[in-house]
Amino acid sequence: MSSGTVRPQVVTVSVVLWLVWLAGCVLASVVGFVEFPSTVLVTVVSVVLSLVVWGLVGWAVVRVRQGSATWRIVLVVVAAARALLSIGDGLSTVLLVALSAVAAVLLFLPSARPFFARRS
Repeated sequence: MSSGTVRPQVVTVSVVLWLVWLAGCVLASVVGFVEFPSTVLVTVVSVVLSLVVWGLVGWAVVRVRQGSATWRIVLVVVAAARALLSIGDGLSTVLLVALSAVAAVLLFLPSARPFFARRS
């Protein structure tokens, strides 16, 4: 991001929503590990995979905050994959999907687009 570019409020709100979504997903993962215990190997692999995915999402949020259009798309892809893999009918699942949908839409509003334009 160049020093003269101001971050639109919709991007700031979206970043906050992505961070809330990330915290909710991490919490849901922890609850899943507790409620559905498995073998040690499966648990270790699941925890490692979760750490990698949620670390990637955290990095994507940081990069989006800095104006990266590529990482904006990565966030949308990860959120869509999470929504498709969330085969649940609980309120938390619905809220997380709705939260990511709102956060994604905010990043693509006309007022946010100039923030993600390529800079020379």
